[in-house]
Amino acid sequence: MDIWKHCLLSQRKFGGDPADYVAVHRFMDSSKLFYFHARHRLLLHHTTGIEWATELLGDFVLNSAGRTVLVRDIAAEHCKEDLSGRVPTLHDWLRAADTTLAPLVPSPDQLLPDASDSVRAFVLRPYLRTGLRSALLLTTSTFGVFLAEQLLGLAAAEELARQLQPLLTVADILSNFTFTEPWQYRPDPKELAWLRQHLNSNESNPN
Repeated sequence: MDIWKHCLLSQRKFGGDPADYVAVHRFMDSSKLFYFHARHRLLLHHTTGIEWATELLGDFVLNSAGRTVLVRDIAAEHCKEDLSGRVPTLHDWLRAADTTLAPLVPSPDQLLPDASDSVRAFVLRPYLRTGLRSALLLTTSTFGVFLAEQLLGLAAAEELARQLQPLLTVADILSNFTFTEPWQYRPDPKELAWLRQHLNSNESNPN
């Protein structure tokens, strides 16, 4: 599902204009820049991704109808729309894949001994949220450097890139991930049905 379709669904649920929600949906799907496959959702389509969206964009969006909408709620609906109505945790994504993916990322106890506290806290957050070493793929890779730039600024991203040499390519790691649950790759059929009806109606009645 592309960003604009998510925006149309947000308009239906929260009112206002579809463009009111672009920033939230652009962030939630920014992982497509690194891996243009359904596996990209592992990087942000979960409660930790929602937490990051709120940190980046603030707690609220004031839509064009004057309604205050929680960024958390918009991002959660994005997850539901893409994941068969679910808002999973990062642990939900990785618990069956940890054995395969953990050897591909650094060990937590040897990670970034010379990094600043803010960068180290950012890198360790997925591991601390899940207890799974594989969760470090989000922050110890090319995607992690991108995310650090978004959340902490360019200087932090440069520091992280230096600390992580050689830098892991997140696409190489994700290519080893195997879907184990249908919700991981199936959008919500009710949302797709509404979109089809809505788009067909607009094509039939362009004015």
